[in-house]
Amino acid sequence: MARRLCILGIVAFVAAGSSAAQNGGFAFLRNGVNAEAGALGDGQVAWSQDAFSTFWNPAGLAAAERNTASLSYYSWVLGTGSYAAASRLGVGEKAAVGLFVTAMESGDLEARSGPGEPEGFFDVQFVSSGASYGRRFGPFRAGITAKYLLERIFTNSSRGYAFDAGVQADLPIRGMQFGAAVQNIGRMSRLASEATRLPRALRAGVAAHPFHIRLQEDDATLAQLFATVEISRFLDSKRTQWHFGLGAEALDMVTLRGGFVTHDALRGPSFGIGLNLDKALFDYAYVAFQSGYEGPGHILTLTYQW
Repeated sequence: MARRLCILGIVAFVAAGSSAAQNGGFAFLRNGVNAEAGALGDGQVAWSQDAFSTFWNPAGLAAAERNTASLSYYSWVLGTGSYAAASRLGVGEKAAVGLFVTAMESGDLEARSGPGEPEGFFDVQFVSSGASYGRRFGPFRAGITAKYLLERIFTNSSRGYAFDAGVQADLPIRGMQFGAAVQNIGRMSRLASEATRLPRALRAGVAAHPFHIRLQEDDATLAQLFATVEISRFLDSKRTQWHFGLGAEALDMVTLRGGFVTHDALRGPSFGIGLNLDKALFDYAYVAFQSGYEGPGHILTLTYQW
C-alpha cells in the first residue's frame, strides 16, 4: 500500500508541470531560484556575480565586488514552491566562497489507492545544500560547487550528491562576458525501487552592455542596457533550450527586465523589476505559463550586500 501511495504521489507531483515531468523531482535544479534570473529567461551563466552564483555558475562568486546574503521564494504551479538562501563571502582579493540551501515542496497531495475519497494527505520535499568556491585569474574566473541532495516522498527517502563547475571570462570586446558551466553531475541512492535522475546540464552564454551612459562628474551610471543569450543542453532528456534576456537600468537604482525560454511546454515570457537601495536589493519576477496551466509564477528575492 505504501508503495502504491508513493507512486500516486509522485504522479501527482510530476503533474504539477512539464518541467518536473521532463527532469524528475529535482526539476528546481534546472529552473532556477532567484528573481533576476527568472525575469531574464534563466540566462545567468555569464551574468551571475552574486550569492546565487552558487546555483548558476560558481565562477561568478569571484566577479562580485561586495559580499551578499540573499533569500528567495519561487511560487510555482499547483501550490508548489521553492525556497532558497545563499551567501557570498570574499576570501582575499581574488577568491570567494558561497554557501546555499534550496528546498522545494509540493504542498498537500492526496494519497489514494484507487477511485473515491482520498485516504489522507502527504507532501513531497527536495533539498539541495552545499558550498561553492570561485577564484579570479586576471580576466578569467573559475569555480566549483559541491551539493548534498535529499528527497522525501511519503515514508521513502533518498540521499545523494552532485557537483557543478564553471568558468567566466571578460571578452576583448568592452562590456562583454562569456560563461559556461556543467551542472548536477552526481547520483542519488534508491528511492523505493529506483534512483531519481538528476537534471545534468551543460550551459554556455554571453552577456553584453551595448549601451552605457555615465555622469562625467563622479562616473556614476545614468542609464545602461544589457542583454544575455544562453544555450542549455540537458543530457538525460537530450533537450536543448535557448534563453534570451534584456534589461535596462537607470540611476544605479531601478532595473527593468524581460526574458524568454524556448522549447519549454510550461513557461511563457517573463518580466521583472529590481530596486537597488545600496545595501538592500529587492527583485521581483513574473513568469507567464502556457495555456492549460494554473499560474502565473512569482519570484521574490531579497538581498543584503556589504
